[in-house]
Amino acid sequence: MQSELKTNRLLLRNILVDDYKELFEIRFHPEVLKHIKREIIDDKTELKSFILDRIKDVENGKTCYWGISELGSTKLIGTICLWNFNDTKTFAEIGYELHPNCHGKGFMSEAMVTVLNFGFEDLQLKIIEAFTSKHNEPSKALLNKFGFYLEPNRIDEGFPNNIIYRKQNA
Repeated sequence: MQSELKTNRLLLRNILVDDYKELFEIRFHPEVLKHIKREIIDDKTELKSFILDRIKDVENGKTCYWGISELGSTKLIGTICLWNFNDTKTFAEIGYELHPNCHGKGFMSEAMVTVLNFGFEDLQLKIIEAFTSKHNEPSKALLNKFGFYLEPNRIDEGFPNNIIYRKQNA
């Protein structure tokens, strides 16, 4: 299992199968789907299977995948992950999503700084990349805030609305 991480207001914890209802509300909220191209899973068994796959990926060292909850609450309000590691574990991709009711409160900034520190310091990553929709202004602002830079000539195959950002360990 991976480390739990805490911020002033948040707990980044292992995701649980019991989180499937809240995860559905986050992953398939219309506001989230505006920026992420994914098929809607309307079967709770399929979503539980997705969670079990992430748990297995964490156990096998393939990903770091945290559920985000406010301190003192078990309710899932978002997720953040480091995944798509290269063979030498010097490179990873960061992914994140937050329930729209929690947007604009600084939660993802708290989670992001904590996960970036974990990636660069604990995992000794050299590069972290992020893929986001070119129309997702809050996500682009978040990445810029944390020193990611846009790589305008790179293309996310199969996702023409995505743009790619990169951050190198200082």
